[in-house]
Amino acid sequence: MKKLKIIFTANVLWDIYIFRYGVIQALIKDGHEVVVVAPKDVRIDFIKELGIRHIPIELSMRGINPIKDLSLLKQLTKIYKNEKPDIIFHYTIKPNIYGTIASKLARIQSIAVLTGLGYSFVQGGLISKIAKLMYKIALTFSKEVWVLNKDDKNTLIEKNIVKENKIFILPGEGVDTRKFAPMKREKNNETIFLMVARAFYDKGFNEYVEAAKIIKEKYPKVKFWFLGALGGDTANGVNELKMQEYVNSGVIEYLGHRKDVNEVINHSDCVVLPSYREGISKVLMEAASMEKPIIATNVTGCKEIIDDEVNGYLVKVKDSKDLALKMEKFIKLDDVSRENLGKNGRKKILKEFDEKIIIEIYRRKLWNLQ
Repeated sequence: MKKLKIIFTANVLWDIYIFRYGVIQALIKDGHEVVVVAPKDVRIDFIKELGIRHIPIELSMRGINPIKDLSLLKQLTKIYKNEKPDIIFHYTIKPNIYGTIASKLARIQSIAVLTGLGYSFVQGGLISKIAKLMYKIALTFSKEVWVLNKDDKNTLIEKNIVKENKIFILPGEGVDTRKFAPMKREKNNETIFLMVARAFYDKGFNEYVEAAKIIKEKYPKVKFWFLGALGGDTANGVNELKMQEYVNSGVIEYLGHRKDVNEVINHSDCVVLPSYREGISKVLMEAASMEKPIIATNVTGCKEIIDDEVNGYLVKVKDSKDLALKMEKFIKLDDVSRENLGKNGRKKILKEFDEKIIIEIYRRKLWNLQ
C-alpha cells in the first residue's frame, strides 16, 4: 500500500488525543505521515509527548462570526496548499464546514466526520438553520460524510443535507480495550456514581444534580462524582462559581479535569450520562469496557451502547426522577447482579466498539484511495 500523508483537523487538540490517538498511532506504524491541525492546548504537547507534528490554528469555538470564520477558512486553505496531504479528515462543525471548503480550494480530497449533530441542530432555531445550510453547501465537496449512528444518518438524508450514497456509519470512535480493562480495587463502603462530561446542561448536568438530591435524601452516604472541564460562562455551561455552589451544598464532588479517567472510573461503581444527545458516547464505552454498569438517557448516541437491564439502564431524557429511580434500582442490587451487568458491558464493547475495529475501517478506507 502506498504511504500517505494524512491530516487530522479538529477544533480541540485534546479531543484528537482522547478520541483518535489510537487510530493515528496505528496509521503511523503502517508507515503513513500524520499531521494534526487544531488550536493550541496546554493540556498536551503532541510534538514533545507523542512525536506527532502539530500545526496550530486560531478558531472561535462558539457562535458565528463571519470575520473570524473567514480567517479560519484562509488559515486552513494555506496550510493544506503548503502541506499537500493525500487526504484530510475533518472533525466537529467548523472544521467540517470551513475545512471541507478549504480542501476543495486546495484541491485535496477530504472526509467529514460528524461526531454528533448536537441537540440544538436537531431541535431547530436560527443557529440550527444556518448550520444546516452551511453543512449542505460544504459537504457537497467532501469525498464521504461519516456519522456515528443511524439517527444522524437519517436526519442528514431527511433534511436533504447529504445524499445517502455519500454517508458512511462509523461505529463510534473506538475504545482501547487494553487501557480500559477491568481493574481490581477494594469494594466501596457506599455506592459511588460518576458522571464524566464537559459541564454543559445539555449533557444532563442539571438532571444529574437533581437526581443526586433525591437519592441523598434517602441514602445520604451515596457519593456523586463529576469529572470534566467546566463550561465557562456560555449560556449552556456550568462555570466555576456555579460548580462551587453545588460542591458546597454537598450534592456532588467535583474532580476537575484529569488524564487518568480509567483510574477514576475504576473507583466508581456506576457511570452515568443523562445527555440530551450524543454522536456516540466515548465515556459510556470506556466504562462498559471496564465492566462498569452504566446508566444513560434513551437517546441517540447512548442507547446504542446500553442494552436495558443487560449492561445498564436507560432513562427518560430530561427526567431527573426517572434517573433517580434507576440509580436507586442500582443501589439495591447485590454484588453478583452488579458484576453481571459489568461483564455483559465488556462483552458488548469487545464485539461492537473495540478500537481495533475502527482502525481497520480507517485502513480499508485509505486503501480505497489507491
